[in-house]
Amino acid sequence: MSTNEDLLCQALEIEPPWRIVRMRNDLGRRQLDVWVARHTPRRGWFFGTSAAAPEAPEQVWRHVNVGQARCLIHASPTDDMMQAPLPWVGADEQTFTHGMTRLIAAHFLAGIKFQSICELLDIPVADLWKFKHNLDNGKVSLSGRETLMADRQPSAFGVPEADHPVWASLLDGAIELDIRVLSLKLLLTKLRGQMPLISDPEVRQLKARELQHYFERYAPQLAHELGQIRPATLSGDSL
Repeated sequence: MSTNEDLLCQALEIEPPWRIVRMRNDLGRRQLDVWVARHTPRRGWFFGTSAAAPEAPEQVWRHVNVGQARCLIHASPTDDMMQAPLPWVGADEQTFTHGMTRLIAAHFLAGIKFQSICELLDIPVADLWKFKHNLDNGKVSLSGRETLMADRQPSAFGVPEADHPVWASLLDGAIELDIRVLSLKLLLTKLRGQMPLISDPEVRQLKARELQHYFERYAPQLAHELGQIRPATLSGDSL
């Protein structure tokens, strides 16, 4: 039978050789603090004891919620911990774990408003603004492509799917449009300015989804622009 610790490890995606070594729920309102370290077998008297390797300074990342409680992961980073995109670990100088980063990105892809994400995930506005700024400037990488793929429901207005190459061509400037809607012109200018800073393919996919979502939302007003995009989706040629 699973213990409470086993169940919590499953919820937080903490797997061997890593384990929870400490927990506290009194450091903040509706907050669970979890300390994670590598599991090391106990040494018997026959083998003696050895000095523990010095640990790196502890880092703290915001992880996915546990029920209604915010979860903070405390860990001393090691090389093998940081090289693998472990869900409960975050990148250097980042606020969120990889798992929380993917969850936030999925909400962005779903078109959920900024303030609503803060309320749903209990994230301070300042932290989410910082994350969005880092994302837009190529300082955040995303892992878990399946998390980022939007629902592939056909559009009633014939808007291409988010992973169609036409969006990448628009963002990279390979395709130019005669744009009559000012808000689209401003959005495309902003996204094109961000793309040279972003090397992570999943973040680039997120930007493509942002542009595609705009077309889906305002398709009736974008008939002129969509009329130029549709031939490109069929021929693959630049406009």
